[in-house]
Amino acid sequence: MRTIISSEIQEAINNTYCTIRQKVTDIDVLTVLHIGGEYSFIAHGTDTVKPEKLWVFDIGADKTARDFFKHFPPTPAEIENAIQVVEDEVMPLHRLLMATSDLYTLDESIQDIARLTVFSEVQQGLTLARTDVEQVFNRLAAIISGRPASQDVLPTTNSFAATLLILREVMHHLGFMNITVLENAES
Repeated sequence: MRTIISSEIQEAINNTYCTIRQKVTDIDVLTVLHIGGEYSFIAHGTDTVKPEKLWVFDIGADKTARDFFKHFPPTPAEIENAIQVVEDEVMPLHRLLMATSDLYTLDESIQDIARLTVFSEVQQGLTLARTDVEQVFNRLAAIISGRPASQDVLPTTNSFAATLLILREVMHHLGFMNITVLENAES
């Protein structure tokens, strides 16, 4: 977890949080997840302008893929090593987040995961259940264990595998049953 956050990352966090807060006005406590290429962040709060709490992690999709996955598909050992690092990053937040919070994102990469499942459409986007994330992860695990990748429609990049792994660990260890993927007008 980063202790010093650059002004550029701080601005990106505030902009993402504010964009989601403007779209979601019917809840009190909001948690925002972003899985970027080189880092990920979680922003959390009740304020309408900026989050009261934020955490930046050195576990972005591209960075995690580059640091841990030397093969495609990654080997089971590579996946386990990445899971351990992601768990170590996110587990301390478990006691710091309000239990009543809902999880949101603007990430297209998470929207891509949702489209591989049976998702629920909501007014502004898609809701992806943790059980569905787990099912997609199990499909990836089957490919890692030897099933031909051509027998599934999962993207064939290690960055996709890293995004899925990070999302799964965040939802599982922080207790989120769903994540809502909102349409991003800027994308």
